[in-house]
Amino acid sequence: MASMNSTEHSSMTQNESEYTRDGFMGQEVLETRLVIGLDYGTTFTGVAYATPSGAQCALDQIDVMTDWGPQMDNHDKVPSVISYSRPSQATEQQWGSNLSADAVSMVHTKLELGLQDVLGELDMTLQVLDGMMDLNFDAMMMSRGNQDLPPYSHKSPEAIVTDYLTKVFEWLEQEVEKFGSVLRKHTATDIVVTVPTEWSYMAMNSTFRALSKAGFNQLNFPKLEEVMFITEPEAAALYTARYYRDEKREEFLREREYFILCDAGGGTVDVVSYQVQRLYPSLQLDQVGLPTGEKCGSIFINQKFKEWIRLLLGDEEYRKLDPNLDIGKNASHASETPAMRALMKKFDALKKHFGMDSRDLRLTLPDPVQDLNIPGRVNQGLITIPRKAMENFFDACLIEIVKLIKEHIRRIELRGSRPRNLFLVGGFGESEYLQWQIEDTLKEEGLLMKFRRPHESWTAVVQGAVVCGIEKKGTQNLKRTNSCRHSYAICMDELFNKVHHLDEDAFQRNGTAQARSQLIWLLNKGDLILSDGPRRVEKDIDLKLTKFRQDTLKVPIFRNSSNEEERPTRFGNAQDELELACELVIDLSKIQLERNRPGRIRKFGTDTSYQATIKLVLELDWDVLEASIWWSDMELARSAVKY
Repeated sequence: MASMNSTEHSSMTQNESEYTRDGFMGQEVLETRLVIGLDYGTTFTGVAYATPSGAQCALDQIDVMTDWGPQMDNHDKVPSVISYSRPSQATEQQWGSNLSADAVSMVHTKLELGLQDVLGELDMTLQVLDGMMDLNFDAMMMSRGNQDLPPYSHKSPEAIVTDYLTKVFEWLEQEVEKFGSVLRKHTATDIVVTVPTEWSYMAMNSTFRALSKAGFNQLNFPKLEEVMFITEPEAAALYTARYYRDEKREEFLREREYFILCDAGGGTVDVVSYQVQRLYPSLQLDQVGLPTGEKCGSIFINQKFKEWIRLLLGDEEYRKLDPNLDIGKNASHASETPAMRALMKKFDALKKHFGMDSRDLRLTLPDPVQDLNIPGRVNQGLITIPRKAMENFFDACLIEIVKLIKEHIRRIELRGSRPRNLFLVGGFGESEYLQWQIEDTLKEEGLLMKFRRPHESWTAVVQGAVVCGIEKKGTQNLKRTNSCRHSYAICMDELFNKVHHLDEDAFQRNGTAQARSQLIWLLNKGDLILSDGPRRVEKDIDLKLTKFRQDTLKVPIFRNSSNEEERPTRFGNAQDELELACELVIDLSKIQLERNRPGRIRKFGTDTSYQATIKLVLELDWDVLEASIWWSDMELARSAVKY
């Protein structure tokens, strides 16, 4: 079978005659399916797949990908790392674990997808300005590395994740091709993607768009039925329960009893709890409330270690490891130098095996500080990490994890019962110190709850994703998806910005520079649409009105079907590329200016004009798009939009 271009853009929209927001509606036929699970993690990524017949599959029939190419270590997961540095003569892949010795790597990009708060945006801006030498272009050119590459990536987090997942898809593509051309062309396919519990729409949308652009789309899987999301702890819980029932045949998993699962990963820690309703013939679990989670994974222990070693070495020496002093930032473009990557690899090994019996730990600093001497602190590049310091690195994370677990214990107790088992999965779950602290907490609380880690705990999430896809009709909380078919915009004047606007569009209004007739895109082609609720976007529009206007105002909404990077930005030169999808007509007499609603109407200058702010709302409910305009709590207009 000829290899398909994995970077081609393609819509994930399903065949509407056969599928609805609730999934497949036809008769169940026991035909072979391809179910792919993807666990894109903060520090590691896993992919698994199965080819079941029908809606059941034994766990040993799930294959976890381990072949990621040459010099990739080829474990059950691959590091969530990519570099834009040029490879050396050894032709490294520059992603995963196969990086050149001098590569600057992009790390923890997953957490950047959810960046939404104002402080996070400010931190992002400061990092961008720092990376661009505060817009000093001469300094930027002078700071290029020995590979003649700029030291800072201009790409957005979504674009970086797309590039990384494209690499993942290329190796999945080779794995699938082993089955022959018939499998991909003629086999019904489902893709299940795992996400943290506290994952915003913004982060989920970026993940969905990155997946599609990377190759997980209908172009590459012609019979793609559904792309679905499930939270990481829910996927892990389903796999773990099946593992102990089917593989271990342990008697402690009993009907009517409760258990808690903690998925401790690199970036987030998520907890979910269940009551076992039935074990046979099919496993049925009743979820106790919603999963909960916090950003308290193992990378935050690494951050504490970096803060400590910076104090130990001082800023001058520490800059040799981390020139940007990039500590504690989850904003755009977290990166690691080769020296920092080498140091953290050593620390990760110490962290994993640090336990209740561990003493002070010793660590050798990497080049270029391998021979450093600082009296009383560093001896020929050798440092000592006191046991108390290691405990302090863990403390903040442990407090949050224990708090999450206790919350689920409380929920179960409110039902008049108690949990019998606590399952710990995920890469951070391998930490001996974390395990010891959780067990110790359970004892202190007087809880008769068994603490267990399944053998395949590191891949429990991705294997659980495959189980969810196989059993999708009976799986709770699967989020089915669709993608927006077109982009939708309105035409408005907006504040002039030299970076985004042409000088010829600039004009002055009341002393402010404006850009005339710009296209403001509100919905984007390829945006995520979830089955459990509409996609809603809002845009405020300022109107300058005289007090007694009795006429109407038309607000057109335009549609464009180009890919995002090809669609127009200016109305003046794009009218043949736009289709009128809707025209809202506002009766201006309904805006009673004399009522002077607070915050909505104010006198404009000294004349008789007033400014009223109205709100345009677009709601896409699966495949039905509507537009409305509101003034305060009054609906001024509503119309269906061509979709």
